[in-house]
Amino acid sequence: MSRALLGVGVVGAWVAMRRLGVAGIGLAGIGLIVLAGSAQAADLSGALPTKAPPPAMPAAAYDWTGFYLGGHVGYAVGSSNWSATQTGAGAPGLSGSLDFTNAYNFSTGEGSYLLGLQAGYDVMSAGRWLVGVKTDIAFPSFVGGNQSFSTAVTGTANYLERVEFSGDVLGRVGYAPGNWLFYATGGFAWSYDQFTRIQNAGFPAGGTAVPGTVENLYLKPRAGGAAGAGVELALPAHWTAQLEYLFTDYASRSVMFPAGAQKFDSDLMLNELRFGLNYRFNGDSSQSADKDVTPPALQTDNVAIHGQTTFLEQYAPPFRSPYTGSNSLIPNEGRETWDATIFLGLRLWSGAEFWVDPEIDQGFGLSSTLGVAGFPSGEAYKVGESVPYARVPRAFIRQTIDLGGDVEKVDADIDKFSGSQTANRLVITIGKFGVTDIFDTN
Repeated sequence: MSRALLGVGVVGAWVAMRRLGVAGIGLAGIGLIVLAGSAQAADLSGALPTKAPPPAMPAAAYDWTGFYLGGHVGYAVGSSNWSATQTGAGAPGLSGSLDFTNAYNFSTGEGSYLLGLQAGYDVMSAGRWLVGVKTDIAFPSFVGGNQSFSTAVTGTANYLERVEFSGDVLGRVGYAPGNWLFYATGGFAWSYDQFTRIQNAGFPAGGTAVPGTVENLYLKPRAGGAAGAGVELALPAHWTAQLEYLFTDYASRSVMFPAGAQKFDSDLMLNELRFGLNYRFNGDSSQSADKDVTPPALQTDNVAIHGQTTFLEQYAPPFRSPYTGSNSLIPNEGRETWDATIFLGLRLWSGAEFWVDPEIDQGFGLSSTLGVAGFPSGEAYKVGESVPYARVPRAFIRQTIDLGGDVEKVDADIDKFSGSQTANRLVITIGKFGVTDIFDTN
């Protein structure tokens, strides 16, 4: 019996922002006139004429016109009001409200946060008024809520709604006094949700949901409108930072659970606060040949932003397998995984760093990572999902205490600031991280 396994990986560097700064040094000219002899000095009837320096040219304000592409992290709170009708005579009307506010769970990494991508185009007038359009897509960790209910007719059951992913197509109007942009935004919003009904006890009249029945309705679309406001700041090297509030009101959605013989109608309203970074392809944040744009200098030695994205495709070709079980490698199967990670770092004090690595994951391992002696892909350690979802695999504080010895240079990298450290040192790491981050150098 022979088995074959092929893997192809593509790793792309997405963002590597280490030090951002603009510095200027002015040199003042000093003129010296040396006169050889008092007679020659006496012949000078007056002071030598001097040429006044040309007036300094004011730096042009930032030009916001052009395309941009970026990513964002946000936090969402909201609610969904629902009502249910039961098939059959004598069934009472049911109603309730779901709270979509979920605190961050440090252990599981779940919470009402989301990660997303955006792209857009802006046009700025001579009076520095701006109009633009953008589209975005976001993948939440767990933006949802559930509620239990019980009647003599329906029995005891649980109803759950969850946003799988969402997006917007928005216009915006703003004013840009220099390197700042203040704007209002609004437009069309959409989402794909999961609706779940779980029969816990009892037997619903007119239905077939015995206790333990789980009915999942995946990727049901919603549509609605969104409105909000935000502020954006120009940074060096074509980057801008953005803070935005968005209110979204989705239209009512109806779903039918056949086994429970119930129809649910619900609405959904979300409030989101987003922080994003955008790369402007024709923006200019430094002196250039065709533009004279100088954003303010930034001191960012204490802040680090890195990123990467990885796509991995694997395929197990057909092979002869006399025995196939639940833990076997399945022949003629292809699987893929994709993730995008941003690494955010902050220096706290001397030798101390804080890092948090939010990540978007999607995909599955071959045969659910079974059937071989080891994991066929390190990317498939994560829980398999066909729809991308957000998670936080690392959030920790690292304190480095130098104890002496040769001084070593440290280059900036993922989860690492540039600087120096001694050969003998004590490193204390507290927080959420993988054991292999510290003890495995492969």
